[in-house]
Amino acid sequence: MSILINKYLSFEDIENIEILKKSISNQLVNITCMGLYNHGKSSLLNALIKDFDEETFKTADVRETITNKSFEYGKINYIDTPGLNAEEYDDKRVYDAVKESDINIFVHTVTTGAFVEKEIEFLNKIKNNWENPLDFINRTIFVLSKVDNIEDEKDIDLEIDKMKEQINEIFNIKPLIISVSALRYKKGNIENKNILIKRSNLQLLEHIINELIEKFKQSILETRKERLQNIYDELIKKSNSKFQEKKFELSKQKNIREEFLRNLSEDFVQIEDTLKNMYKRLGE
Repeated sequence: MSILINKYLSFEDIENIEILKKSISNQLVNITCMGLYNHGKSSLLNALIKDFDEETFKTADVRETITNKSFEYGKINYIDTPGLNAEEYDDKRVYDAVKESDINIFVHTVTTGAFVEKEIEFLNKIKNNWENPLDFINRTIFVLSKVDNIEDEKDIDLEIDKMKEQINEIFNIKPLIISVSALRYKKGNIENKNILIKRSNLQLLEHIINELIEKFKQSILETRKERLQNIYDELIKKSNSKFQEKKFELSKQKNIREEFLRNLSEDFVQIEDTLKNMYKRLGE
């Protein structure tokens, strides 16, 4: 970037441009994982990247994820976000991450039943503020997590039906919801038990992710180009605004200078007249 560009743009502006330019060239797909605190987001992401020691995305009874954290795995950049109900500013962090996301995974634990108020509130925010709310739904996989805690499969199906109805009430569409057990997948891989891997539904989730990536591949690229164009447009406006401010300041300074010279000239004329009158009186 030239010195002139740095003069009018902030470091954050320039960084945003570079990030988007890189995203267009490297073709990594950003997959953002969201959900309430302690609903199994980090465990699910660790399972997807085959980190069975769970070191990449920290999991614990205490709050670990306080900022958006990303990890590149193959052609995917997985992003873990803070819990929607954890701290005051976490919802904004999640919302901002989703705005820049290509595909989303919305995690909800089966142990709480259907969606709770905070989740419904977030989904309504998407509906009310998104340019195309259905685009969010079409690019989002809703995951019912920790299903290993439920013995009867019918109870799991019942909760999925309730969740579909809740989302249908908001977006007028029934979404894709699958039940997943990161614990079964982890145990199946460590103990080499294919039955547990199959029952975990992680392979089905991976298949759905790959299908969405293929389906929206061209759209993702076009969206990134559009975001980059929007950033350039905003920065042009911003730069022009700064230019106009400086121009106005110079104009004000010029006006002040001209007014000062005008007043000085008027004062000089008055002083000259006064001195002439005083001299005239002396001669009388």
